[in-house]
Amino acid sequence: MSKSALLAGIRLSGHVLLIGVAGLRLLIFCHSGLRARVKARFDYRFLDLPLALGLLMLLTSHFVLSLFYVPSRSMQPTLEVGDGIAVSRLSYRWRPPTVGDIVVFDLPKDRPGGGQTLVKRMAADEGDIIRIEHGVLYRNDQVEPEHPVSTEASIKEHKIAPGCIFVLGDNRTMSMDSRVYGDIKKDWLYGPVVFRYWPPSRVGGIR
Repeated sequence: MSKSALLAGIRLSGHVLLIGVAGLRLLIFCHSGLRARVKARFDYRFLDLPLALGLLMLLTSHFVLSLFYVPSRSMQPTLEVGDGIAVSRLSYRWRPPTVGDIVVFDLPKDRPGGGQTLVKRMAADEGDIIRIEHGVLYRNDQVEPEHPVSTEASIKEHKIAPGCIFVLGDNRTMSMDSRVYGDIKKDWLYGPVVFRYWPPSRVGGIR
């Protein structure tokens, strides 16, 4: 089983558990006869604990913090294949995406390599003018030395569209990114990567 299938299975199990416990709790609450019989055997309120935990997990996974894994080498050496990463779903409600953020987003099927959830680094913001010459990335005529392109791929002067960003993989020679599928809309972003939770030997923040 792939890691993506495993994560999907865990999420599905959590949802099934939540719905099942919530349904049973509601049935006991509404059916006085059943409530009396159950109460005679055990304190049915113990169901409130898994119900609360399931609800917390559901709300967290969808609205606060989502878990993903890295499927390719495009973000090496920052992220390795199989790394488990946590993405903040709230950050961009309070601040705009920032150049240098590692972001997770859904790429639409009508883009090259689309229909996937991808992780890349934000290299330019809307309104920025970029170009790539001889493997060097220029943003607003300034060289970006921290994250060199390290490839001979070139891009003539390009202005990032309103409401969009330009993303690149850290492993520029092995990454399909905005050089191929163009600017991506901010609306497609889940949020920034804030934490690596797997493997245990490399748990911690990510820059």
